[in-house]
Amino acid sequence: MRKIPVSISILIMGLTAVLAYTAADCNPAKNSPREIDLTVRNVSYPLQDPGGNELATGHYQLRERRIRIPVDRAALILVDTWEISNPRKGEIRIFEDIIQNRIKPVLSAARENGMLILHAPHRHIDWSGKCLDPPLDLRGPASTPRDSLPPYVTPDRIGPDQWPPVEFVFRVGQYGQYAQNSYPSYMPYTQILGLHPSLRPVKRDREFIESNIRRIQEIFRENGILHLFYVGGATNQCIMNRPVGIRNMASGGYNTIILRDATMALEMTDTWDTMPITKAAVREIEVNYGFSALSTELIEALNGSKAKR
Repeated sequence: MRKIPVSISILIMGLTAVLAYTAADCNPAKNSPREIDLTVRNVSYPLQDPGGNELATGHYQLRERRIRIPVDRAALILVDTWEISNPRKGEIRIFEDIIQNRIKPVLSAARENGMLILHAPHRHIDWSGKCLDPPLDLRGPASTPRDSLPPYVTPDRIGPDQWPPVEFVFRVGQYGQYAQNSYPSYMPYTQILGLHPSLRPVKRDREFIESNIRRIQEIFRENGILHLFYVGGATNQCIMNRPVGIRNMASGGYNTIILRDATMALEMTDTWDTMPITKAAVREIEVNYGFSALSTELIEALNGSKAKR
């Protein structure tokens, strides 16, 4: 059997390497997962010992760092991004600006880059974006407690092991004495028409409308979701406290990130201009539950991860 000359063997090895490189599209990163390279912020102690014998609360402060998140492990969660009737004019003006200039662009970037999107309203919403629940009028002579459950509290929204009892949760019937006077007696409850026209859901792969936490957990498990980006309102109530809210999901082990320029708390008439309640809610998240980031930087990171492909 004739031996192949060494020079030919080297040539064959070189051609094999070139062909393998070409098969990978000449881009070793082609087959690696796309990542979001993002600056996030939270409140923490420094990595280095600042010195001194006492635990100094002054060292507990805002800090930034870079993290890398696989795009296919992240979800954008839109909470209560409503189109409503008879709103408080100052508040809706500010939130409209947030929707148009912050939430809408980040939703578009998430769709374009294949991020999972979850519309998580607390009312029944169809794919047209319209609210299917009847208008509410909870007026009473002196903001009195309700006598029956709200019409949107249907059996599919109550777990089989619900505790406390749902009547207690909504302070109705025998539990009415514990209700807060949170509903005005002088005007109807703000009517939710549906999701904001700029943020209507789209029937597509990896986009969902869901508020049932058990189903949401199934969606996240099936799609391998670990990182949750939150936008919408209200930062200090719905985003924090709903079943899919930051408190619950952070306690369940998810990495929660509020986009601090794409959210608004329930501000008062004397706080609309500076939004201190929103800032305090974001700070609470940064201290206790996760991180914050900017929507503009997330968009840049998403598009950057796409460009690298």
